[in-house]
Amino acid sequence: MKVVFRIIGSEEDLNNLDTTEENVHFCFRPSEKNIFDLVKKSPKLKRLQLPSSYQKTISNTTKSFLKMRNVKLLVGDIWGHRTDIDRFAEVEV
Repeated sequence: MKVVFRIIGSEEDLNNLDTTEENVHFCFRPSEKNIFDLVKKSPKLKRLQLPSSYQKTISNTTKSFLKMRNVKLLVGDIWGHRTDIDRFAEVEV
């Protein structure tokens, strides 16, 4: 199944999120605060995708928080995508 993800390339991109975002991919290593801010700003969030190296550093507290909010934590990379051209990417999940 292909899903359209909103690409977040920096902390500044978090400020420009739409409150209706359901699928988000972080291209940078998010802090716990970044993830909590994302969930607060986008209450309809269903999926959060991170590269595998970043996903390994997410705390159990954050994983539990996402699970309580029914947000699926996915592992995946988006290579060669330029956010200056398009803020969205279609990804196979």
